[in-house]
Amino acid sequence: MAVLAASILVIVQLLTVSCVQYGPAPQLTENGVAVNITDEAVTDLMIFPDPLPFYMFMYHGAVANFTYSIVCDSFDRFYELHVFTEMPDVAFLSQPGLFNLTCEDMEGGFPHPRRDAMIVSGTFNISLQSDLLGRTWLYIDSPSVNITSESNSTNDGSDKEIGHFRLRMMITVVRALRALDTVVQIVAYVFIVTSTIGMGCSTDLDVIKEVLKRPIAPIIGFVCQYLGMPLIAFGVAKLVKFENPAVGLGIFACGFCPGGGPSNIYTYLLGGDLSLSVTMTTISTIAALGMVPLWMFTLGKQFHDDKMQITIPYLSIVQTLATVILPLLVGIFIKYKCQKLAAIIMKVIKPVTLVTVALLLGFGIYANLYIFRLFKPPTLLAGCMLPYIGYVIGGLIALTCRQPWYRVKTIAIETGIQNVMVAYLMLLMALPPPDGDLAAVGPAASACMTPLPLFVLAIGYTIYLKCTNQSYAHVQGGDTEIDANGNARPGGSTQRGKDKENGVKADMLASGDSQVVDKLTAV
Repeated sequence: MAVLAASILVIVQLLTVSCVQYGPAPQLTENGVAVNITDEAVTDLMIFPDPLPFYMFMYHGAVANFTYSIVCDSFDRFYELHVFTEMPDVAFLSQPGLFNLTCEDMEGGFPHPRRDAMIVSGTFNISLQSDLLGRTWLYIDSPSVNITSESNSTNDGSDKEIGHFRLRMMITVVRALRALDTVVQIVAYVFIVTSTIGMGCSTDLDVIKEVLKRPIAPIIGFVCQYLGMPLIAFGVAKLVKFENPAVGLGIFACGFCPGGGPSNIYTYLLGGDLSLSVTMTTISTIAALGMVPLWMFTLGKQFHDDKMQITIPYLSIVQTLATVILPLLVGIFIKYKCQKLAAIIMKVIKPVTLVTVALLLGFGIYANLYIFRLFKPPTLLAGCMLPYIGYVIGGLIALTCRQPWYRVKTIAIETGIQNVMVAYLMLLMALPPPDGDLAAVGPAASACMTPLPLFVLAIGYTIYLKCTNQSYAHVQGGDTEIDANGNARPGGSTQRGKDKENGVKADMLASGDSQVVDKLTAV
């Protein structure tokens, strides 16, 4: 749930505005206006937004200014305008949407070059109120407008046709950066850096080497994480219909950001292979530097609509990934080169984590309450489908490859649980507002839905162990067993066989796993 508290970095960007005027069969002219005549044409009504582009802050009001030009052949002629927005939950009119442009000031105009009429110009304003962030079209419609073909024009006006006039202007609503947002963002980065350094300090490379001596399970997990899950995420993002494609991109991004810390905790609680879990988490975190940009630059470009075209900067993605990978490497370095400092970090990591999580859950959720309004049913559905399908597919692939049950559980958990915090911050940093903010809704929804089945299973499994008088010492699989005090020691069938033949050894492995379990229990 801490991902919901991550601060949203907002950089107000100038919006893209499309101005279109069209009839039944639109045809673009040189000035970007579309009319319903296949030749060059001029309408009796022309409207131009001023200035362009137009953007608003969330929960604020604004006034859009327009310049118009109308053809008047009598004082009693008027042009009826119907104004509305495509998505009222993004922005809506704070004034009546129906009004007229009249020819009362016909004498102040200038003569029409080809007709016995006057051209009158003027301005009008439209008051708007924004609600949620996003993009929406503002439409200005006028029925029954004369359209004249310039190539076949006549002075008596017999060449006129009746068409439908429409102007379409994009309105982009972004968030204003507040001091509270900056504070929460700093706390979020402190949380990521400190927890990742702590993970590095608790990572025993000897345990990872031991697991990699039998690489079948890590290879299966890697394929599930970086091939299976991205394809599943892409399918879910395309199958579920979102109001904004940026949300679909957020769901897709969750699919190739594995290595979430909770996977180690649930592996421990559900009797999986803790050593394999830690190994998969470490490998997937380091591999993200290449695999995340690969998927973003291939299938990630498929998410767009008529209001947005996503461009993905590689540098921003690398910078976000560096906030996770570098602290992990620093933590590993400290563990082996500065053991006293590593011991101090492991003592400090628990209170620091508790304080940062409390701040994120408190101030972070308050600062980002709007995100809960963006949790539409399709978003929640996708947030459920992605991890749940991942659990099933990961487990089935592991079973197909004839892995033991404790590793099947581990691979299933590691496949379904994603590092949503990395996906969240990556999207905010890489995409301009409001695309980054909207895309971050996907990871937030996935973060809420992902742990639900595992949490229920963990409670049920704990009750089962209590009722059968078992402890985690008897159910932990792999090369590590957990005793009644929560400490790790060499175990598993392979390790026990080595101990029987060569005597008790691998004390370093046991010590390393003990630090892992202590860290997981603290989190």
